[in-house]
Amino acid sequence: MDRRWLISRRALLGGISAAGVASLMPRGFASAQAAPLPRLLIVHVPEGMWNGAPRPVAGGTNLGQILEALQPFQSKLLVLNNLNMKSRDKGPGGDGHHRGVPHMFTGIEMQDENLAGGPSIDQKIAKAIGGSSPFESLQFAVRIVYGDTNGRPIWSAPGRVVSAMQSPFEAYTRLFGGMKPAAMGGATGGMAPAAPVIDLRKSALDNAIAEFKTLRPLLSASDRDRMESYQESLRDIEKRLQTVASAPIGAGCPPAGPGSTIDVKAEANYPKVGQLQMDMIVGAFQCGLTRVASLQWGNSNDQCTYSWLGVNNLGHDLAHNNNNCDASGAKKLKTYRWYSEQFAYLLGKLDAVPEGSGTMLDNTVVLWASEFGDSNGHTPNNLMWLLMGNAGGYFKSGRILNCGGKSTNDVHTSLANAFGLPDKTFGNPAYCAGPLTDLT
Repeated sequence: MDRRWLISRRALLGGISAAGVASLMPRGFASAQAAPLPRLLIVHVPEGMWNGAPRPVAGGTNLGQILEALQPFQSKLLVLNNLNMKSRDKGPGGDGHHRGVPHMFTGIEMQDENLAGGPSIDQKIAKAIGGSSPFESLQFAVRIVYGDTNGRPIWSAPGRVVSAMQSPFEAYTRLFGGMKPAAMGGATGGMAPAAPVIDLRKSALDNAIAEFKTLRPLLSASDRDRMESYQESLRDIEKRLQTVASAPIGAGCPPAGPGSTIDVKAEANYPKVGQLQMDMIVGAFQCGLTRVASLQWGNSNDQCTYSWLGVNNLGHDLAHNNNNCDASGAKKLKTYRWYSEQFAYLLGKLDAVPEGSGTMLDNTVVLWASEFGDSNGHTPNNLMWLLMGNAGGYFKSGRILNCGGKSTNDVHTSLANAFGLPDKTFGNPAYCAGPLTDLT
């Protein structure tokens, strides 16, 4: 493994000085006066909206059926209705799935049907703000079935895809250390490597906590609260990973003893893996490991049946009402309400971390995006995207907007500006009118 991608074990395991501990804190811990720095998380949810989907009404405050779970966070989000991915049908590429995903965050023609034509917005921002972080950016995913362009939203440069971590166990090892791998349990095919055995006695946190006790009297009351929240979050991840490795993970899954494998591609594990990946992202933000991350839920051509919801149809079949499996759209509504619940979980985790005069959510912006305004027709128009959090007050949240067919590239330009980039356009300027002034 490339050790440039690892936090030094010397820094994490034993002998951490008070100064070393301070270097592992979220930004702003070392100086009570330092303002928290904004962070970016972009999230892709498959298949998009569908014809007749009940959307929130512009000018109102009620988020409606699809986004009901997010209503407690209404004051901290922007609903962007009626956006247009203007670049998608320009240049080479395959069908709507295989074009939509690589165009969604790049906003420029593809090089060919397999390669995007430019960097995604998260990578552009990461290049500008990520140099002082251990990781310039981090990519997470949940159950990617197809490895072609309908599962490749993140690109560092023209033709250069950035792969995501699909296993929370591997992600934890890479990011936090403090584990030793168990013997391989005969993993094959889609099985993940053996679930690691977490030795809490030798965990990085155990070593760091002793040093935190020394540092604690030097911190203000608010910084002590934030430090304790930081420690508790990583402990929670460790304990839950250990639980997943030693207990059943959903219907039909046999009990997995210590050292046995966990199939991160099994559909029954989709909710659990997704929640753990969100925990990883929050933990990475809290630790100051990165300021930019992405999360991809499945493929654009949705191969999940959402059996735990009682749906039992592929998301792709629901999108097209194949064999009249969802004529009323009720099943599709149920799946999207479930995704909203996952976002509510994520926002709750971010909002529970005190930071500056607010919370981590206030200093983060989460872009929730999908590639279709009508999944049945694969249309790139009338998209509904969300901006959650406001990047330290940059965006004017708590509103439902009708964007009037403006370009998704305009949204990306606004994001770039929120992180200090002076850019007037993003992607191909032919499909960008500049930042959306209504957002600030």
